[in-house]
Amino acid sequence: MSPRDSALAHRLAYRPEIDGLRALAVLAVLFFHANLACPGGYVGVDVFFVISGYLITSLIFKDLHSGSFTLAGFYERRARRIVPALAVVVLATLIAGWFILMPADYAALGKSALWQSFGAANFHFWLETGYFAAASEEQPLLHTWSLAVEEQFYFFIPVLLVGLYRIPERFRRRVLVSLSVAAIAAGLAYAAHEVRKRPDDAFYLLPSRAWELLLGSILSILPISTSDRLRPVRELLSLVGLASILAACFLYTSDTPFPGLAAAAPCTGAFLFIWANSRDRDDQPLTYAGRLLATRPLVFVGLISYSLYLWHWPLFALSTYVALGPVEAEYRLAIIALSLLLATLSWRFVETPFRRRTACRTRRSVFATAAASLAGCMLLGGALLQTGGVPGRIPQTLLQRFPDEPNHLMMVGKELTADDIRAGRLVPFGVERANQPCTMLVWGDSHAVAALPAFDELFKSWGLAGRAATHNSTPPLVNHFARTEYGLSEASLEFNREVVAYIRRNRIPHTVLVCAWDGYVELLERPVEGGASCEPVPTLDAYQTALLETVRELRRAGTQPWIMLQPPRQPYAKKIVRAVYAGLDERRFCSTPAASNGVAGDAPAYLAKLQAAGARIIDARSGFLDRELGVYLLTKNGAALYRDEHHLSTRGALTMLTPVFEQSFRSALQPQIAANAGAVNR
Repeated sequence: MSPRDSALAHRLAYRPEIDGLRALAVLAVLFFHANLACPGGYVGVDVFFVISGYLITSLIFKDLHSGSFTLAGFYERRARRIVPALAVVVLATLIAGWFILMPADYAALGKSALWQSFGAANFHFWLETGYFAAASEEQPLLHTWSLAVEEQFYFFIPVLLVGLYRIPERFRRRVLVSLSVAAIAAGLAYAAHEVRKRPDDAFYLLPSRAWELLLGSILSILPISTSDRLRPVRELLSLVGLASILAACFLYTSDTPFPGLAAAAPCTGAFLFIWANSRDRDDQPLTYAGRLLATRPLVFVGLISYSLYLWHWPLFALSTYVALGPVEAEYRLAIIALSLLLATLSWRFVETPFRRRTACRTRRSVFATAAASLAGCMLLGGALLQTGGVPGRIPQTLLQRFPDEPNHLMMVGKELTADDIRAGRLVPFGVERANQPCTMLVWGDSHAVAALPAFDELFKSWGLAGRAATHNSTPPLVNHFARTEYGLSEASLEFNREVVAYIRRNRIPHTVLVCAWDGYVELLERPVEGGASCEPVPTLDAYQTALLETVRELRRAGTQPWIMLQPPRQPYAKKIVRAVYAGLDERRFCSTPAASNGVAGDAPAYLAKLQAAGARIIDARSGFLDRELGVYLLTKNGAALYRDEHHLSTRGALTMLTPVFEQSFRSALQPQIAANAGAVNR
């Protein structure tokens, strides 16, 4: 055997410390999801990417060197490794969902199963992100996004390496290293840019993650030191690598911008650890850190790490879905124990037979089995999506309690911009007759959007026209803005100026401000004089002053300002059907009246200040109150009033707000109502 062949053989020999590194990565992810003292444990996924890039690329180079590489052989290994355990977990999750999930959520599970069967789960969850997206902790197949990223990487990397391997041998390593370093640097820079501008793109899509896999790939072509004189350096780099991973696990949080520059620490840590423990001689020992991770318990967890990663998240997600309150630590530990048990069984009876070829011995049979498994997931997922989650499983009396989907006005009104306001592209409600003047403008955030069905129904009955200027997470305040994930943030300064200009230009008689008022107090900022920068105004007094300024500005614009007080928040709104389904009394989950003035704070005198400034107040909260029980209602006449903890459902808006608006606006709008009735009669 030539020295090069010997080195390659050692590089590809079984390395227990890498299984230990796998164990560290998967345990970090588990404890992060269990909320057990590992706030940055999500970096375990990125460590997996580096490990995968190293191992898979090394195998490709081994086969290229021996002349035995074929794409069919490569994808056979991937199918044996990935598909069997994945198909079992997806099928088990779909079966569990039949007994646990409400129709809309079961249909969503079917949709995610459908996308993952095409290896595109990351695109699915990327497309599903947004202000009204389902809670991530209740999506049982969310974790399959990372598998999709890997498989998309391995869709093109073998072909690329086959082409590059044709470079003359004396130049090959230099070219491969140069190209890899350039690609890694470009990928990291791109990820750092995306995580600031488009964080969802950065998280889910391959371009922001490919550099992590490439960082592992470059390890397969870097030289390995054979000199014992460098052992202290290897020891140091191994410890630094391990420490970098652990530091990210314990120092990062969910608020850390990721996977931009922050991903460099755990990924570089994995890179250093793997390289420092690489050997090309039988007598070359592991580093101290390498021996630590090569202990038998960690190696075993590393061996079952793939199945453990697959099983743990559906268990956590379905448990969170079923729970009607926070999941206790003891229960989360029990989920980890169950995950370890199922992963061991899956590794022993599903993974191992396929990898050792005792199941599906031929290439044709494994491809046929993989295709059938994926097709089964696809068909089941498609059927669930097509049937709307098989609602026949759930009693009809419960189905009507389930929150409805956003109405068309919500979907149209959530993303308006300053350009839309300038061009007059506001959301219409009420009647839409030619030359019908606009009687009222509704201005606010997603709460305003949720209230639009009530405005729409009432104005149609009166024959009046209205417009809405709304954007999610964007409060209707002049000269101030809230820096939010889904809102306009600083751009709302221009947006809100254009709204006031539209009101003045079109001489709109009435303007209603509707907002999740209590959600912005700590987020509010305002431009510093000169406009070069902004400063936070994180006090209730400053927030209330901003609203008073807005009321006065509207009065100067010639419109009558109205302020709708915020409906009661309901922490368990989305779980009420599950509670009733479980035979529990829904009233125990209803919120109780709190000391709030409905705008921001608990001082009733502030409402008097708003009225003194010229605003009229709309308060629908009393309609939600069951005075006998002392709780705010979640349902009425068997129908859900909310679609989440603070947005009213369409039925909730129509049921609870329409009569309040009727009482509040009729006398103020009587001249317009009478004029319209006269015009219709003529």
